[in-house]
Amino acid sequence: MRLRIDFFNHKQDETLILEQLLLTNLKLDRIMALIDDLNAKVTELQTTVDAEQVQIDALLTANAATVVGLTEQITALNAALAAGATAEQLTAVITALDAIKADVEATVA
Repeated sequence: MRLRIDFFNHKQDETLILEQLLLTNLKLDRIMALIDDLNAKVTELQTTVDAEQVQIDALLTANAATVVGLTEQITALNAALAAGATAEQLTAVITALDAIKADVEATVA
């Protein structure tokens, strides 16, 4: 009789173990699916960040060129002032160009 009870208990334990194993496998499958989803989202985010970085680099290059151009304009206007243009005319233009230059520089900073 004891052998039969032990066999019955063993079968119950085996069934419980198999059920737990199946539940664990289901949980692992869900976890793996979530990991795959997260990996896809990380890849997508990296692509977006890379594209944004390209745009930022282009804007920085354009900004630097604008600052150089404005600086050259200011230098030319200072030379024109020295050559005899009215101070009021040239000062107004120089002030406007300085404001534009400061605005462009502040945009990137």
